Amino acid sequence: DKQLEMYEKMELPVAQVLFEMERNGVQIDRAELARQSAELGAELMKLEQEAYAAAGQPFNLNSPKQLQEILFDKMGIPTKNPAKGGISTNEAVLEQLAPDYPLPKIILQNRSLAKLKSTYTDKLPEMISPKDGRVHTTYAQAVAITGRLASNNPNLQNIPIRTAEGRRVRRAFTAPQG
Repeated sequence: DKQLEMYEKMELPVAQVLFEMERNGVQIDRAELARQSAELGAELMKLEQEAYAAAGQPFNLNSPKQLQEILFDKMGIPTKNPAKGGISTNEAVLEQLAPDYPLPKIILQNRSLAKLKSTYTDKLPEMISPKDGRVHTTYAQAVAITGRLASNNPNLQNIPIRTAEGRRVRRAFTAPQG
């Protein structure tokens, strides 16, 4: 039977490799992540000030309601995407507006950096095992429809690569000599 053969010759050997990878863990440079977290924090503060200047007033950058009021009521920016309770300030809407208006571009940058900081540079150091100084994720070989591996607790497969900041986070993943 083909399924049994695939299971015995492919799935089981890969499962053993994944078990070893989970047990060995991933070495992460805690000091590098701390540096990056501090730099991201400073950049987020700078973006916050830029957003206040672009809006003409301070506001909570994480409040969709306040952002909606500033963009569409105060600044009168037109949009084609009305939503329940007003106009959406989701990523798709902000991306449409960013080429023509500075504030949506600043908000998108802020959201991107805040996610990197909270998800990776702040969180990964907390997940380093005191026993061996490594992060131990769980790999799943049969959950993704695409056939690729999935990683969780923590999810190491979604570290951004399209931005310079995301690529920097990847530099904190290190390997011992040899």
